[in-house]
Amino acid sequence: MTMIDTRIAGETPADAAWHEVEDGFWVGNTEGRFLGTIERHDPDRFFARDEMRSYVGEFRSLAEARRAIAERTG
Repeated sequence: MTMIDTRIAGETPADAAWHEVEDGFWVGNTEGRFLGTIERHDPDRFFARDEMRSYVGEFRSLAEARRAIAERTG
């Protein structure tokens, strides 16, 4: 299987749109490109996974989890 990155030059994951599709579960994308997911397990525990569903880490805030995914996919 071949994956093609169709990201526009100059576009960064900082341009990502995050949608809470279920209570405590966010999905991120940018220009139709899937970035990853974030799951809230407690008020201050957020588990992040990248576009391949690989574990990125556990974070104390939603903002930290988003940033970690952006750094990994950037």
